[in-house]
Amino acid sequence: MSLLDVRGLNVHFDTPDGEVHAVKNLSFTLERGETLGIVGESGSGKSQAVLSLIGLLADNGRAEGIAEFDGRNLLALSEKQLRRIRGRRISMIFQDPMTSLNPYLTVANQMMQVVREHENISKQAARARCLELLEAVRIPEARDRLDRFPHELSGGMRQRVMIAASLLLNPEILVADEPTTALDVTVQAQILDLMRDLSQRFETSTILITHDLGVVAGNCERVLVMNAGELKEQGSVAEIYYRPKDKYTRALLDAVPRLDETRAARLLIGVSSSPSDDTQITAPAGGNARAALLEVDGLKVSFGVQGSGLWGRHREVRAVDGVALRLAPGETLGIVGESGCGKSTLARAILKLVPITAGRVCIMGKRLDQLDKFGLRAMRSEVQVIFQDPLASLNPRMTVGDIVSEPLWTHHPELDKSAVRKRVIDVLKRVGLGGRELNRYPHEFSGGQCQRIGIARALVLEPKLIICDEPVSALDVSIQAQIVNLLMDLQDDFGMSLIFIAHDLAVVRHISHRVMVMYLGMAVEVASRDDLYERPSHPYTRALISSVPIPDPDKERDRKRELLSGDLPSPMDPPSGCRFRTRCRFARQRCADEVPELRRVAASHVACHFAEELM
Repeated sequence: MSLLDVRGLNVHFDTPDGEVHAVKNLSFTLERGETLGIVGESGSGKSQAVLSLIGLLADNGRAEGIAEFDGRNLLALSEKQLRRIRGRRISMIFQDPMTSLNPYLTVANQMMQVVREHENISKQAARARCLELLEAVRIPEARDRLDRFPHELSGGMRQRVMIAASLLLNPEILVADEPTTALDVTVQAQILDLMRDLSQRFETSTILITHDLGVVAGNCERVLVMNAGELKEQGSVAEIYYRPKDKYTRALLDAVPRLDETRAARLLIGVSSSPSDDTQITAPAGGNARAALLEVDGLKVSFGVQGSGLWGRHREVRAVDGVALRLAPGETLGIVGESGCGKSTLARAILKLVPITAGRVCIMGKRLDQLDKFGLRAMRSEVQVIFQDPLASLNPRMTVGDIVSEPLWTHHPELDKSAVRKRVIDVLKRVGLGGRELNRYPHEFSGGQCQRIGIARALVLEPKLIICDEPVSALDVSIQAQIVNLLMDLQDDFGMSLIFIAHDLAVVRHISHRVMVMYLGMAVEVASRDDLYERPSHPYTRALISSVPIPDPDKERDRKRELLSGDLPSPMDPPSGCRFRTRCRFARQRCADEVPELRRVAASHVACHFAEELM
């Protein structure tokens, strides 16, 4: 008999625009000890389906059908009856731990509330159990972390606290709703490894909700594929990945960039490919030997931080510490690394959006620090940026027409209204929109459409260089594929250069000619795309690549991972010598005594004392 048997589940929401049918006649089972994956794009109904089972729908939502658990229909239980089940027998890990943890309570207080709500035990006994679970989820110095507030913990630690809290009462079912979406790839690998271990140790059945098909391939036995509230397909992981029956499932798999691909073909968005879908990215003629469009030498960016209290010591955060790079016309440089490594600060320093502490930036042979305000404005017409969050970077009070035309009015005041309107419509069409959106506002568009508007704004001046700061991290896999293909097409058409910053190493491999790996403000490896992914030389690069899940069940489960331990050290107090040494299993005394230089080793440039030996 199945642990959970859901039949004919329907979820409706009453809205000012009418009724929304979010989940349509969904049926599935969950077996004891099984990990079931539910995949689909945003709005597919996967989260609402599970939230309805434990009574966590919004006030305007209602659920119908049967969800049989231990002989009772969960959908027919009262709120009082559900509260006895939530936390004790069915527990949930939410997507964003920062919005799920109470910022006013310490970790101990909010975890103890869970225990004492369901069991009549003392505070001391409850605290002891909380400490035991924090140690089980491998939080270092767990006793000290118990009395910390959520904002005092890193993102990875907050997620571990959420997992510990969900397992306090040894539930039979654990629901994990996008548990690794906001995490770095290295932390994601640690969390997934931890969840597998805990699931076996506590004999817990798991429902894993995610849009990451690589995560599902390595962690689930069965998969449900949802789209627009409907179940498109379900089956074993092998059936879904190797023998998909539904065209939507095939389209999802085709849209995923593969870290294990030896070439970078276009991402497929439909069911079948056309001849153009198999084109490859090739490096610009002459590669990096051509006259550089962008030159950065010894770039440093530091921020002062005042210590707490009257006598607090002034400290310095070295966000970027001596980075050098060259970018040729028509070339794409990918920049990867964990959060806090300095990727975005480097981009903002190149654009002169943050003050540079030392070093120089030259664009088309002109040093930024030697330009007056008129020269800087002229330079910015040649360099544009696409930000991570399209809605946050588009003015909500301006129409699309005003947003995209603003750069033209600033840099080309000689154009009349009809010329500006024509260029705006042309560029909107070029990025895949209809050109009829001029009088609409950003909130009237989807996330993918807003990102296209941001690209149109960056492209309208026909710049020589576009800096893309995490442009696809918040998008569904199919929308991500469309945006990546669009950038590649635009680069071919206009010959522009790209700096592509991302934490998704598979996307970076797909779009880049060369890749720079950053750690704590420094470049630790720079190499061509294929050299870096097929022959990584720095231990940190190897760990990053090893942490990325591959959407192939057989490959994913046979891989040997090189997981990192611990979190990124504080940039205010970086380790001596090699900054990576505190997390490197190959570290020796020399690593603590000497800062390694970025030097050529085989086909790469590597900042590691023992790179030749490790290769």
